[in-house]
Amino acid sequence: MTKFREVVALDAEPRLSISSGPHVIEIAPMAGGRITRFATQDARGLRDWLVPVTLAGWPCDAWPKGGSYPLVPFSNRVRDARFPAPDGSVVELATFPGMTHALHGFGQFAPWTVELQEADCVVMRYVHGEGEHGWPWAFEAVQMIEANAQGARLSMRIANRSSSAMPVGFGFHPYFDAQEAELHTTTHWRHEAEIAIEPTPERPVPLHEREVEGYTRYLSGWDRRATLRYADGRTLELTADDPLNHVVVHCPAGAAYLCVEPVSHVSDGFNLAANGLSGTGVAVIEPGSEIAASLVMAAGANLARRDGDAA
Repeated sequence: MTKFREVVALDAEPRLSISSGPHVIEIAPMAGGRITRFATQDARGLRDWLVPVTLAGWPCDAWPKGGSYPLVPFSNRVRDARFPAPDGSVVELATFPGMTHALHGFGQFAPWTVELQEADCVVMRYVHGEGEHGWPWAFEAVQMIEANAQGARLSMRIANRSSSAMPVGFGFHPYFDAQEAELHTTTHWRHEAEIAIEPTPERPVPLHEREVEGYTRYLSGWDRRATLRYADGRTLELTADDPLNHVVVHCPAGAAYLCVEPVSHVSDGFNLAANGLSGTGVAVIEPGSEIAASLVMAAGANLARRDGDAA
């Protein structure tokens, strides 16, 4: 029998603002610990890298498609909200009404506690109780969001606070205001209705543009680097740490955004790994241990100039 989660309202106010040089980041801790804006000031004003989130709040199951939010303790989908735990028991996750599959973990649907705020840095924590929303393990996730000379650095670590081994996945889900993304990968995962099934050799074309019909691609075997290109000539360079060895490139038909999501495992990775498929990226961490990674979004000094712009 499907267990449903309560749909609570998330408040995106107050927002925290950090900066370094021309780079500005706004954060809504109470609305899923998400970044609501990442922009850079130049002679033409404040120019966005992410689609900015302007809403003051929303139901947690109907989030705005903008900014960037944390994926923890899994990314993307868990088929039918069920998967085998390492001890062989069956985990049944609660989903929101109308959702068949569990989606994007728990972090973006809940408030995060601010533990540190400085001029260029915010640290937030999310604490998940054992059994909450059907997840049998207690864990803590800590995000550090930094503005620096390059642009932005997003870091996350997840610690197992339960008494048994916990499967885990995580990553970042940014919505870029970009036209295309260039990245090179070796593996493309075949999927049906955004549930991954098996890996296949990647098509040789490395450039992923916005397409009329839209698409979602589950990719792995990348060098954890990508270049986002914008309509005004700007570029944004992404560099992810190991273990973010998978990446989702997502752009629905007619969307005003392009998602490039560095993540640690493929969609439905828990079930695929339990079925013996290799390369899913799913990790298992023992009690008291943790896993961590960072994502750098480097704007650098590459802002495009046009005739009439100040030098």
